[in-house]
Amino acid sequence: MISEAQLETARSLVSGIAGWSGRAIEFVSGVVPMASPMNQGIDAASRRALDTASRESLWIKIPHPDSSLFADKDVAVGAAVRSGEAGIGPRILASDRGSGILVMQDLGATHRAANLARLVEHRDAVIDVRKRLHGGPRMTRNRSVFKHIEALLDKARTASVALPQDHAWLLDNIHAASDAISAAGVDTVPAHVDGNASNVMIGGDGSVLLVDYDMAANVDPFEDLGSFLVEAHAFDPSARESFERFHGSFDERLFNRSRLYGVADDFRWGLIGAILAKTSQRSDLEFLKYADWRFLRCRIAMRDPIYEERIRRV
Repeated sequence: MISEAQLETARSLVSGIAGWSGRAIEFVSGVVPMASPMNQGIDAASRRALDTASRESLWIKIPHPDSSLFADKDVAVGAAVRSGEAGIGPRILASDRGSGILVMQDLGATHRAANLARLVEHRDAVIDVRKRLHGGPRMTRNRSVFKHIEALLDKARTASVALPQDHAWLLDNIHAASDAISAAGVDTVPAHVDGNASNVMIGGDGSVLLVDYDMAANVDPFEDLGSFLVEAHAFDPSARESFERFHGSFDERLFNRSRLYGVADDFRWGLIGAILAKTSQRSDLEFLKYADWRFLRCRIAMRDPIYEERIRRV
């Protein structure tokens, strides 16, 4: 799916990095794209630029056109560069805002992508690095999960995407959460807004870096937290512990807000998966299976009597 023009841009970026001009470079495969059973590499193609003599390598991210459903190339590049400078993400060595292509340090020798178990094991470090991002420079995009859902619904209608039979009921519950949070009022901070475990890189020393800033925007900080909680904690007791790490103490209304944001995040990614299942040229990826899982988790949360209590107490 990578075009010759994209590869040429990537080669040009690599050759422009100090010390890399004139080297014999081989591009080798990076992450294998997968929508299910885990979500990784669906937003972009990845390659390692390997020096055939020294075996040094760089990591290259080349956005896929499908990522336009949720990503803004300019925002994503800017956020990745700033995060790398702050030690929140990998160092970006070269970038092209027009194409969204990034060349960065290769973390393969020092870090591993998290899975759910490692995400929970290192949750304090994950939460702390998210909070560091919240205190940094603001993004050039403002977006809430609820506004994004409305935009995705328009795209789904245009593409005649088949949504779950109960999608109107799901959406009614999403609107109820949106109205309650809006009435309570929100502040916004720059945030990563993607709780996917594969976007968390954990070093051998337990340090954490965040990668893939496609969702980055100025949002309610509890929306960012909610995207993490819905991924890491199926049940409230452990989620409360993470909330307290984030907020410093327990606050029922803000905890409820975070959990409602997590449900909305499930609905958003269900929509993205359903749209990609209908429109993407990458028919080998199980987008529909991923969508079904996110819609199912959303549905389970809404059928719990506590959902309405969360809305009342937000």
